[in-house]
Amino acid sequence: MKRSMPFWIVGLALTSGLALWLFLRSSPESDALRLRTLATRALAEALVKQQAGRRVLVVSNPFAQRSGVDKAIRATEAVGVRGLKEGFGNSMPMEPLAFPALKPEAERDPRSVSIDPETTTPLSYLMAEGAFDALASAHPHCDLVVSLVGLPASLHREKCWQAEGPPRFGLLLPDLRPIGDAAAVRRAVKTGKLAAFVLQKPGTPGNAAQTGSDSAAEFAQRFLVVTAENIDEVMRAFPQLFPGN
Repeated sequence: MKRSMPFWIVGLALTSGLALWLFLRSSPESDALRLRTLATRALAEALVKQQAGRRVLVVSNPFAQRSGVDKAIRATEAVGVRGLKEGFGNSMPMEPLAFPALKPEAERDPRSVSIDPETTTPLSYLMAEGAFDALASAHPHCDLVVSLVGLPASLHREKCWQAEGPPRFGLLLPDLRPIGDAAAVRRAVKTGKLAAFVLQKPGTPGNAAQTGSDSAAEFAQRFLVVTAENIDEVMRAFPQLFPGN
């Protein structure tokens, strides 16, 4: 059953996904930002390995652009984008940030929108119908869409998702349920529609910096990058991360 979420939860969740925020909330802000940078950099590096040379459209949090927004929200967006830039380097040019259109009721009052309480990406329920199609149409030269705010709940009515070939997608800490069940997620990955995504690994350690650990090792302790090469292995090892399991 769906229910409206308090605005303070929505605001935090929109910046990085509710799951990551719950995981990081008791830590110093610098640690939270550092881990987000690790995650986005690794996502970009995985995409470079298979999508090098493609032009990238990054979909980010529209609330971060509003006047008077909390500085922490802006900082969270900034480090996510910075991590992508570091990971893409000169291999994949990035367009200016794009922001999905919101439902009229979400524009007026996000608290009025019914949001699945189990989602890790509440913005999925605030996006207007056709929001991703509008972004894809406005940037037809972008072969890859990287979303820092999840997928629209109405994903299966988005033509850009249904179409074979570009645009392909990369996702940070997504709610995978808009895609369908585990088999649908696997199919999207194997066909290349979903090029790569980062998930939080179950049983991760505390988010303070790990003594003697480099960034690659620390990422491996906390996160998973899922691609066509390893999705079967990840699904066997962590079935609970996929819809319907």
